[in-house]
Amino acid sequence: MSEEPMDGGGIAAAVDKTDWTQYVGQAASVKRRGERRRRRLQASTALGTTVAVVGVAVAVSGLDRGSVTRQGAASTQSSSAPAVFTGPPGGTASTTPGASSSQTSSTSASYPSFPAQLPTKPIFIADPGKVLQSGVIAAGAVSGHQWQLSYRVIPSGSAANSQPEVTQVDLSVDGKPASGAGGGEGVAIQASGYLAYEPGQGGQAAAGTFPMVVATGTPTPGVTSVDLRWKNGTVVQVPIRTALGTRIAAFAWDPANPPDTLEQVSPNGVSKITITHNGSSSWMNTTFQQTPKAIVPKSAPTVTTPSGTPNLSQTPQVTPHDSGLLGAGTVAGHQWQVAYEIIPSGSAANASDEAFCTDTTVDGKTRQDGCSSNKPFGGIGGGMSFTDSGGSGDFPLVADFGTGYPGTTAMGLEFADGTQTVTAVHNVEGAPMAALAFDPANGPTYLLEFGSYGEYRIPLSHSTHFEWRFNW
Repeated sequence: MSEEPMDGGGIAAAVDKTDWTQYVGQAASVKRRGERRRRRLQASTALGTTVAVVGVAVAVSGLDRGSVTRQGAASTQSSSAPAVFTGPPGGTASTTPGASSSQTSSTSASYPSFPAQLPTKPIFIADPGKVLQSGVIAAGAVSGHQWQLSYRVIPSGSAANSQPEVTQVDLSVDGKPASGAGGGEGVAIQASGYLAYEPGQGGQAAAGTFPMVVATGTPTPGVTSVDLRWKNGTVVQVPIRTALGTRIAAFAWDPANPPDTLEQVSPNGVSKITITHNGSSSWMNTTFQQTPKAIVPKSAPTVTTPSGTPNLSQTPQVTPHDSGLLGAGTVAGHQWQVAYEIIPSGSAANASDEAFCTDTTVDGKTRQDGCSSNKPFGGIGGGMSFTDSGGSGDFPLVADFGTGYPGTTAMGLEFADGTQTVTAVHNVEGAPMAALAFDPANGPTYLLEFGSYGEYRIPLSHSTHFEWRFNW
């Protein structure tokens, strides 16, 4: 849902600052629902700003998990040797430095490749500061795109640091800075474990979906080779480089063709680490305009009014101050509705003496969305956004609610083919609110708001991001 933090610090602060131990029954239920909403908001925030991707590749827990059962012969490749590409079963292996996967595989999928020699010129993010020492950590190519990790040692800039220098790691894609990839105090790269992230996760790169996922980590002591293995049998060997005394294995893959496992080869055998991911999609306003420019609609919209009996299954079952439907309808053959009720908050410590609770129902299945005591309950107008949490989602469609700008009488969505779905707003304590839903396979391009001002067409930017995990 779209919810703006108020002076009280938002839903997280409203939940945290309350001593819930002194309440039972109704207040305890409101707390549980508030915590559910906080988890939803945290997930949405992560998707909207930091792309919900596993970590920056520095300073994580150690990697050694003990001996492993021998499952294959250890590789004798040195850390400076070119990567070995083994094609799918029946294919031809290649050791050509920098050879593209399309030249060595019988399939059309793209696999990573690595240069025999690293580039000599590091690429830093804008304004790198005074550089005392620098170099290239790793580089490669995938799906026709080049990537590079570089390090720079710069003055710490803070007397509070324990070391006079700090080391920063920068990522570049196709010769252009993409994002910072972490850092730490001292002249050292303290990466460990295996972590993956998408370029631009820190918001320092242009908006849009990047063509690769970059991962890096420190191989376990004794490991002589690191291999990426795909389900079809394709194997790509990752060079192990040394930078500032730290051994690093860095690589990238096309998110449309991710590897299935990472294998660490040592004299003790082969340790296999599975690689999994969860996908999430978001549709949100990225223009950051406080109030969009109103236009005159070409024609009056066809507005539907939500109808039906609100499905309010949340507990406690108390007499509400108000209740109703924010939205209802049919999307891709699925019946849906978003119902709300306003109940006593149960705590003087909350932002207000009321709690606004919603339930979303799709095809007879109901999800309790949580409660909020911040007003206006739907946040500030024009900030509505949508998130589809993929495999962890409850429903086969995306449904959420928000508040329109003052004077709004209807809210809706416009799709790429010009189709519009518009619903009448419901006034909740003077705030125009509505719930909207759509099939995630056919996402909207605009959020629409109609009123005495004319029409606001707020562009929605669609992005899909993944959280990648290395599972021991």
